[in-house]
Amino acid sequence: MLTKMTAFLARAPALQGLSLTVGDVGPAPYTAGLWCRGITVLDRRENLLGRVTQRCRAEFTLRLCLPRTDADNAARLLDLQTWAAAESAAGRGPVLGNAGREVLRAEQGRMERADAGGTAVYTVRLQAEYTQVYTEETT
Repeated sequence: MLTKMTAFLARAPALQGLSLTVGDVGPAPYTAGLWCRGITVLDRRENLLGRVTQRCRAEFTLRLCLPRTDADNAARLLDLQTWAAAESAAGRGPVLGNAGREVLRAEQGRMERADAGGTAVYTVRLQAEYTQVYTEETT
């Protein structure tokens, strides 16, 4: 999942020029780090034949380390959130499940902290809702 989400985010115009990796962001400016906060099963159904369908939500945190003096940082966060919503609506989000339509949300963009070295860390929360179907052959 992290690989799929990282590849998806690498296409984001708002993240161009940033070095994106899996894990927490370092102190270097123009870096970004993505990590998974976990998966929640929202709904689970099983039919008489043993087919299990789960609706799940995967949550991710994206941290960006940017120069604190850059006045465009807030616009970058808004652009990223708008782009993710448009990509999800168009069906171009990362495919995490194996059935049904998936929904991706990027929200709660904010400055998390600033340091004396002139950089600030910004956070965006990503949520992907998807459906996973398990049959006797796939479990």
